[in-house]
Amino acid sequence: MAAALMLCSATQVNAQLIIRNSGHAELGVNPSSLENDTVTTLKLFGEYGDSTAGARITFGEIPGIGYNVAIGERGITDTDQLWLHGKNGIYVTKGAGTTSTDTLLYFDPSRSTKIIINSDLIVSGVYIRSDERFKEDIEPMENVLEALTVLEPVSYRLKGEYINAHMGTKQQESERFGFLAQNVKEVYPELIHTDMNGYMSVDYIGMIPVLVQAINELRAELAEVKGERQEEGEASPLQSSMQQAGLNEQASLSDAKLYQNAPNPWNSETVIRYSLPQSVATADIFIYDMQGAQLKRMPALGRGENQVVLTANDLRAGMYIYALVADGTLIDSKQMILTK
Repeated sequence: MAAALMLCSATQVNAQLIIRNSGHAELGVNPSSLENDTVTTLKLFGEYGDSTAGARITFGEIPGIGYNVAIGERGITDTDQLWLHGKNGIYVTKGAGTTSTDTLLYFDPSRSTKIIINSDLIVSGVYIRSDERFKEDIEPMENVLEALTVLEPVSYRLKGEYINAHMGTKQQESERFGFLAQNVKEVYPELIHTDMNGYMSVDYIGMIPVLVQAINELRAELAEVKGERQEEGEASPLQSSMQQAGLNEQASLSDAKLYQNAPNPWNSETVIRYSLPQSVATADIFIYDMQGAQLKRMPALGRGENQVVLTANDLRAGMYIYALVADGTLIDSKQMILTK
């Protein structure tokens, strides 16, 4: 008992280790402004007021090499920033933390050059560094349309053993949409990452420029075909179909408008917005394939700014044309792409 009292007395005098009556422990130089803190059980302070303010907890330090593992502030100044350092990587685990199921996130240079997250993510936004000043050897993409025809979009569910081994959950896996990495690798190997075990991942964000270029090439081809037909006096498939239905393409309603569908491309449902004056008696939105065959007729019942929802039921992946017709007059037509 006497030895314990002497230890407490000595540590309080040197201001290195203080045990409060409440049971709270304090290490380091304690600013008087923090003495009344009764929430923190263990407090670690640096040398406030000089260049040695950065407090740290370190494990496995080797003299002359540095900190193997450290928690605290980086450097020797008070930054109020949390610093986690692992000389050979960082792991975030749960449970026992000894199996792949327990690993939620890790960065281990011996296994991968990327941060691996074994869980789905929900975020408010993702931004990729894409400033032109970061890049070199910039070349426009060309002739991607034919290559995309090789890709086969699929629906799938993750295998139960994969979920249990990597995501650590036994909940029912929902249906997902995407590509098979082996299929993508045949066309765009640049979009594939293969880990040390041979398993492949797809860069879906990198696929976006490819799809945009494909849409641009489709538009260019359609414009070329339309121009050739106009020069020859030949009606387009859509024009022929509407003429057969007795619709007047030449007339227009000044206040009626048809907007681009959103999202576009789409895979399950898309919204088609339109605007119609109150004087319109009847109006419909027609869906056509690229050969001009009418596939759907959707009544446009609302007036003013309004919309209809188109679902992918009975439609296959591909490009379509939709048109707004009011009182027998073609208001406008636009193109959209359905992916599955």
